[in-house]
Amino acid sequence: MLRLAFRTLPLFAVIVGFAIALGAYMNFSGVRGAYLELIRSRMEVVAKELDRDVDSAVSLGIPLSEQITLPALLARQASADPLILSIDVASPEGKTLFSSKPDRDGATEPSDHDPEAHVLSHRILNDFGASVGTVVIRYSRAETSAKISALGKEIIGRAVPAGVLAVLAGCLAAFLVLTRLHNKARTASHQNSSDAIARAESELHTVEAS
Repeated sequence: MLRLAFRTLPLFAVIVGFAIALGAYMNFSGVRGAYLELIRSRMEVVAKELDRDVDSAVSLGIPLSEQITLPALLARQASADPLILSIDVASPEGKTLFSSKPDRDGATEPSDHDPEAHVLSHRILNDFGASVGTVVIRYSRAETSAKISALGKEIIGRAVPAGVLAVLAGCLAAFLVLTRLHNKARTASHQNSSDAIARAESELHTVEAS
């Protein structure tokens, strides 16, 4: 019985541990995706607010390149969210016309593969559907990665004790089941042996009587 338990329970523990680890990973993946989507949605809200301001001025006949109040507005919007590194307003050709950081004026539109930042680009369209410019929001990769790492550590911190308890409880339950099955098998074996002996004695008496 113990030999069977020592062979079976480690495999059972591995299966339970793998299931717990897979569940923790799926949980982390879901939380990570939801967090990134939430941050991106927040940046989209900021971009759309700026889109409305720019489009309102354009509809009044003020070209994008002449909207000199934009730098102050961009600076206020950027300072309102610690994740934002910069907010740029670029021309349809991709040249930065205004920015929350003056040193970015004249820069080209950043790549989506910026190593320092996630980049969200939002096209500004006029009433005819033509592109007037682009709002480009750069927000920190380091900050979002740090938050995701913290979430991952929290999930691991909860998953490990839960996993250990699940493995122990599962192994105990499996051991009890094996013990019960072993006892039933031994009882059945003894009963079969007794029946076989009884049948043999009965046949022997029949032979002797004849």
